[in-house]
Amino acid sequence: MAHHADPQADPAHWAQLDQGSVELVRRARGYLDEITPLLPAAERDRALPVGIIPGLLDVGFVRGAIGVRDGGLGLSHLQAALLMEEAGRSWASIRTTANILSLVAELLAAAGSSEQKQRFLRPLLAGQRLGWFAVTEPEAGSDAASLATRAERLPTGSYRLTGRKAYITNASYGDFGVVLATTDPGLGARGITAFLVEQGADGYRVTTRPQLPVRAASCCDVLLDGVVVPAGNVLGDVGRGLSLAMRAVNSGRLNVSAGCTGIAQAALEAASSHAVSRSQFGKPLAGFQLVQQLIADIAVQTNAARQVYQSAARLLDSGADARVACSMAKYFCSEAANQVATRAVQVFGAAGLMEGNVAERLFRDAREATIPEGTSQMQVLQIGQALLGVSAVR
Repeated sequence: MAHHADPQADPAHWAQLDQGSVELVRRARGYLDEITPLLPAAERDRALPVGIIPGLLDVGFVRGAIGVRDGGLGLSHLQAALLMEEAGRSWASIRTTANILSLVAELLAAAGSSEQKQRFLRPLLAGQRLGWFAVTEPEAGSDAASLATRAERLPTGSYRLTGRKAYITNASYGDFGVVLATTDPGLGARGITAFLVEQGADGYRVTTRPQLPVRAASCCDVLLDGVVVPAGNVLGDVGRGLSLAMRAVNSGRLNVSAGCTGIAQAALEAASSHAVSRSQFGKPLAGFQLVQQLIADIAVQTNAARQVYQSAARLLDSGADARVACSMAKYFCSEAANQVATRAVQVFGAAGLMEGNVAERLFRDAREATIPEGTSQMQVLQIGQALLGVSAVR
């Protein structure tokens, strides 16, 4: 696959960016190209080399989304999304990992006390601590308000957490996490509170789960068997955990949208390179009309996805309510990435089905994107409610 450390060597879409954004992307792409040789072993071993994370922070990942007052870079939503596109283009496991680290940082910046920011946020932004975020459970996914993990308040003011969280990114190596649990199931969403749970607590156990896509990213179940959390580790207000999590939903969906566009861009580069270099019937694949249609479709979908996510990012940056725009971006870009990756496999033919082929990896990684941060179906229902004023969920 062709890589260009200089984004200005890429197609004309970079001309839409200001010089500061171009320089940001240039630095990120340079570092991502530097660590790309680690990819085959990491995918094979299903283990992200965590030593690369401080370098990601140095080029703007995670820090970018946080305000300068809290130790971040104060990048715009568009600039932070551009970084995620680069991560998706290079290595989707990094996009997945960085998205969760950014989410944890945003929650701490939004609701953390001064003491919590010193203990968790500052070290996270310095690369000294790594975080995870746990909402999903075996029986609670899209319907987060139905989660069953209990938080029992003790006479000391501490809380005892009991439950199981599923499909949690970064938990195999993260030393703390944000856990949503209910203090009163009868209150529904109003009973859910966010807790900062630290590695090593009694009753805390992590089980790694192998997954089809983003194989180098950590995916785990987290068991909380009577884990005691001090009152000082309650994040935000009691009973406001779900609403706190929803504050970061727009940026999470935007990050996935941008990462999907990166996958599509990588597919375009890989398929184009293969079509030009591979010959059949005495001429390059690129000379066949139906192959050109596959490549053209990939290019159109990639360009459309980029316009959609960048439009949502600019709307967020304007201060407007961008919930519907971010849902549309997440829906469109994740579905487009799947269509594009399928076409890239077709261009490669049998080679695209082989493990280790770039098209095979992009196909698997694209498949993941329609599920986290709200499935495609949930995005459709939320968009439909916004347009029609009627909920199809409750």
